[in-house]
Amino acid sequence: MLKIEGLFLSYNQIDNVLENLELELALAQVHGLVGINGSGKTSLLNTISGNIDFSKGSIQWNGKKITPKEVAFLETQNYFYHYLTGKEYLQIFRAYHKKFDIAAINAVFELPLDELIETYSTGMKKKLAFMAILSQDKPFIILDEPFNGIDIEGSFAFRKMIQFLKDKGKTLLITSHIFESLTTICDNIHYLSDKKIVKSYPKEAFDDLQKDIFHLLDQQNESEWEKVRAAL
Repeated sequence: MLKIEGLFLSYNQIDNVLENLELELALAQVHGLVGINGSGKTSLLNTISGNIDFSKGSIQWNGKKITPKEVAFLETQNYFYHYLTGKEYLQIFRAYHKKFDIAAINAVFELPLDELIETYSTGMKKKLAFMAILSQDKPFIILDEPFNGIDIEGSFAFRKMIQFLKDKGKTLLITSHIFESLTTICDNIHYLSDKKIVKSYPKEAFDDLQKDIFHLLDQQNESEWEKVRAAL
């Protein structure tokens, strides 16, 4: 289990981005994370992965402090070294999972692995970065907006891969601004608002989550919507 207790995060030591956040993620499940823009989703993911130091609290993996050895993180924007081919990039990660079959995975993604990465499209780079995540064979996988910039075939392949990872006992935490992309693959979705997780929804309550978010947005912008109504 991933367990977060009393988590505080501040970039300036004054204003908290995350505040007294509590979250538990069951193992071998796909978890979604949703929240409006600026709610702190990416900050939370960076904190869990160890990219950012938090101010207070604890993050534990199976009862021990989480370390980078347990976490693989697919960021929204990925950095690639210049003058590397796709195959050379993937070779960097072979030490993690020596049995990883690049050809088998690429039979689905169909990337030109012998070509320089700088010639790849945005979607191709996302697929390559995802292949690198798969090759690390870590128990906890974070995917930040994994469906951004990929085509229909790529989106389908990502979903199949996510299901295979779950079947292998991996635990996943995924964000997406497309609500339906989470409801079709997640076992639970966790709602981040007001600097903390305000509620976790099991699969049978996903409709309630959508209603709750839309209601909140409607309330927050009620006066603006009235102005729009009058302007039409």
